[in-house]
This record gives sequence, structure tokens and C-alpha cells, in this order.
Amino acid sequence: MPSLVDQFCPNVHDAPITACAFDPYSGATATADASGMVAVQRPGEASPQLRLRLGQASVSALALLRGGSVVVVGDDEGSIGAWRCDTGEPIFQDARDGARGRVRGMRGVAISPEGALVACIARDGLLRVWDLTRDERKAWSGFSGDTVEFDLRGERLLTMDTDGQPRLMNLLTLQSQFMDRLQTPAERGRFTPDGTMVVCAGQAGISLLQVADGALVGSFATQGGSGIMNLVLSPDGAKVGAVTHRSVHVFSLPDLQPVESLRHGASNPTGAAIWTAEAVRVAGDDGLLHSGGGASAGPVTAVGGFGGVRIAAHGDRIGLWRDAERQQEITTASALREVHVDRDGQLLVAVPHRGPVEIIDAQRGRRVMDPDPTTSGAPQVGVGGSVVAVMLARGGVRWWDLARNKGFGLDWPRAMALSGGGTWLGVVTPGGAVRVLDPATGRDAMAAPVPMSQVPVRRLAFVNRRPDMLVLDEEGYLAHYDLEAAGRGGAAARGRDVLRLQVEVDHLWGITGGQYAALRLPEGERACILWVDVQANAVVAEVPDLHRDAWVDAENGLILEPARAGAILEREMNGRERCVYRALLDGEWISFGARGIVRASPRAASAI
Repeated sequence: MPSLVDQFCPNVHDAPITACAFDPYSGATATADASGMVAVQRPGEASPQLRLRLGQASVSALALLRGGSVVVVGDDEGSIGAWRCDTGEPIFQDARDGARGRVRGMRGVAISPEGALVACIARDGLLRVWDLTRDERKAWSGFSGDTVEFDLRGERLLTMDTDGQPRLMNLLTLQSQFMDRLQTPAERGRFTPDGTMVVCAGQAGISLLQVADGALVGSFATQGGSGIMNLVLSPDGAKVGAVTHRSVHVFSLPDLQPVESLRHGASNPTGAAIWTAEAVRVAGDDGLLHSGGGASAGPVTAVGGFGGVRIAAHGDRIGLWRDAERQQEITTASALREVHVDRDGQLLVAVPHRGPVEIIDAQRGRRVMDPDPTTSGAPQVGVGGSVVAVMLARGGVRWWDLARNKGFGLDWPRAMALSGGGTWLGVVTPGGAVRVLDPATGRDAMAAPVPMSQVPVRRLAFVNRRPDMLVLDEEGYLAHYDLEAAGRGGAAARGRDVLRLQVEVDHLWGITGGQYAALRLPEGERACILWVDVQANAVVAEVPDLHRDAWVDAENGLILEPARAGAILEREMNGRERCVYRALLDGEWISFGARGIVRASPRAASAI
């Protein structure tokens, strides 16, 4: 069954698009990104049906065979390959890796019109041509630039020499046709669709030459600005576009006169661009192709949630969802590693990769207090009621009772946990025992729980909406404490062993109701959520192959994980996909489940 994540999906890339190609004869589009993902979308497909990888390296070179039946891919490790677009069957591959591969990282690829020859230009300045029918390869030195292209007959190759001048090389005679010298060096060159002209572009301008005699017939020099990043030709050959960081400057052909300038809307454009039948589309670092309008929120880098609230970190921005509706976007100081929300949805805590933790009023989207520099690199954070607690990278814990405008600190705790209502703060002593503090005073809230053994406690968590506590020691024993009597001034609570887990655990949750505990187990680049029935003392379920930063909503036991195309994926305890919350272009959004759309912004359909 197709994943929910694939529905209402505007793109397949969660990394910046680094290369793209369009075939005007078939209408097929190919895109590739910095993670090595390649996607081919053909007319009639709502989303790309062919997805493939040459390797794990960023792809900088991409080409489609005329008619759209074959895609050719070249990556930054120096590997090149070709695949059939209808079946995904590989046709040809030449793989490289390591330092040797990076030296010859691909900058441009091309396939001849009949599909017999594949050419590439690499960082090492070699022009390589493979004859697929004979399994032969030839190479020539003295080239540069970011493009290589066959003429309409597949007999000549258009490239750039080391001086940034166009070279039109006959593959039969290996002779280069004379072409006038350009006034400004170029990095890329293209044949016009009818094959009669060559358009060249460098950062400083555009030039137009005739193929028949190599004469320079027109040029346009840029003045100021950010420079030309790419060159695109309209499918009918009547116009050429110079892509800059902000705009697409369009010129007529063959007279090379300015026509118009259009804002492409790509945030941090990568330089990849195509001119489709509809418009010029420019790649941004958000994994999308833009043709005007605003940018997307970008990939989801961290998730959190409690009850009806879902939060998604998009780099340095937080998308806040309430009851399946995306209500606002909040900008923080830097890219985020974790995001937390209290169970009432009033406070957000943003944990960046670098820099101090930020505490934000979720209603107003404003910072509640200036960040404390000592919280930089915080390994643990808790938020409950009006209390925010932060485990410090150097050891110890700091917390703030915002309602009382008080702050506290202890230098000795080795781990900590905050109850969902902010009533109790559990800390692990240097000796590995647990104490339960009153965050309002910093004093013991009850007699210290009786240790289960001499083995130090590694992690602890309070059960949501119950006076219960879970502890996990360094030998993997999970124990349960009922703190109700001790919290009323009674004797110290005694725990009971639940079971032993001989696996690494990096997070622990106590779920509302007290029956279940959830534990996150790192598994390489992925993670697994393990479900323990605390009452039955048994593991009752596990959900493997999750995002490494998957999160559990302690209110209802739902699993949250970042998903592609700006989305949060929500799963049930058994791993079944339940709902997707997706941010779209131009601030639009949509939430949907297996039965269809739950809620959507007014113009969501136009952004998909």
C-alpha cells in the first residue's frame, strides 16, 4: 500500500535540488539532489514514479535522451550512469569513489539523440565520451565549464575550453570548428533547438554565435548584480533566460534583446534550472523548483508534540499545528536540533545545534526570556506547566519557574526529567540515585525513592498525568515507582522491576494511563520505538525503521517523525500511518489521513 506521505506531495526531494533537465519532445522532467536522489516525472504523473540513486554523492549533472526514454546521471564522486525511464532498468554505469572520484566529479553530461553516445565534462578538465554500442571510452584534455551537449545529429560536441571559450568538436575528425572569441568567458553553452545557434553564458554576460561559420552575432554584458548562475532556453527556441540569484532575465532570439525580468522565488537558489512548457523553474535549497511566488517552509528537521499540538522544525523556523491546522511559523536564532512543547500548548522550547536554548510563548510567537548561554549544547530539555528545565552540557541542571519569575541551578545532577504539569523535577545524583524536587523551591518534594540496587540510574521519566515514575539503570533494568503516597508526605517510595532491556536506549516516555512506556532505540541512522506494558512486565510491540529523531506524544502514545516534503508523519502505536501534516509553498498547508483531507488552507490545491 502506498505511504500516506506520498499523497498531496509537491516534491520528492528533502535536500537541495542540484541538477535538473527537461525534454521538450516528451514533456519529461528529471531532478536530482544533494543526497544523490534522482527523480523522473513524465506527463500524466501526479508525482515522479521513477526514483533512483547512482550512489550517495550529490548529483550535479543530469540529461534526458530526446523523447524522454533515458536519463543520464553524473555525481560529485565521478560516477556516471544511464537508466531507462519506463522501467528503471540500468543501461550503463561507470562508478568511481574516494579521492580519485572527487577529482573527476561530474559537472555536465549529455546523451546523443540516438542514444548511442554518452559524454561528460568533469572537474579534472577531461572530456569523456562512451560509445555504448561498442563499450568503448575516449577522453580528451583541455576542457572546462559546466555543460556538454551534442548537436542534432550527434556528430559534434559543444564544450568550453580552459579559457572559457566555446569549442565545437567533430567526433569523426576530432577537429574543432572555428568560433569567434567571446568578450567575456563562459561556463556553459547550449544549442538552440533548431541547432543553428549557440548561446553561451558566464557570470558576466551572454553571447550568441552562429553554428555555420562560428561568427559572434550578439552579446549582452551584465552590470552589477549577483552574476549569472545558469542559462535556460525556451522549448520553442524563441527566448533565452539568464538565471541569477533573484531573477530570470529573458532575451529574445536571434537578436538577443531584453524582453523581461521575472522573480523566480527560489530561496537560496542552487543554480539548477529548466524552462518547461509552462515557465522557467529554478531550484532552491528547499528541494523544490520555483516559478515565482514564495518559498516553502523546507524539510522538517525535528518534530515534537503533545495532545492536539504538533510542532515541526524547518531549519531555524518552527511550524506550529493545533488540531490539524497550521497556525503560525516562528523564526528562531539558528537551526534546531529538537523542539518541545508543554502539554497545554503554551510554551515552546527550541534546542539549536549551536547556541543556547530559546523559550517561546506559543500563542504570541515571542521569546519569553533571553537565552542563557550556559544552555548551549543541552543534551536534555523538559517543559511542563510554567517550568522549563535544561540539562547542561557540562553537567548539572538549570530550570526556570516562569510564573514566579525564578531561576534555579544545581551543578551535580547527571540526568533529569520534568513531570508534564511541572510539579516535580526528577534528578539523578552523582552516585546514581534519584531525588524528586519541587521546581518552585528547589527542595525535595518527597523522601528520596528507595534505590532498586547499587547500579546507577541512567534515565528517568514521569508518567503523564499520574504520580508514577520510570527509571532505567546502567544495566538496562527498567523499574516503576508509584510516588502518590510519598508525594503526600508518606514514606519513601519503593519501586519494582519491570524487565531488563539489553539494548541502548536514548529516550524514555511514560504514556497517559500508566500502562505503557515507550523507549527509543537508536539503530544506526534509524530508530526503533519499543513498547513495554508496565503492568504486565513485558515488551508488547516494536516499531522499527523510524526516523532517528522519532518522537512519542506522551498524551496518547502516537509516534511522530519527520517526513519528506515538509511533513510530519503521525503513526499509531503499532506503526500504522495515521495522519500527515504537510507545509506547502507560499505558506499553504494540508493535513490528511487514510480517509482523506482533514483540514487544508484556502489555496492548498494550488501549492500541490
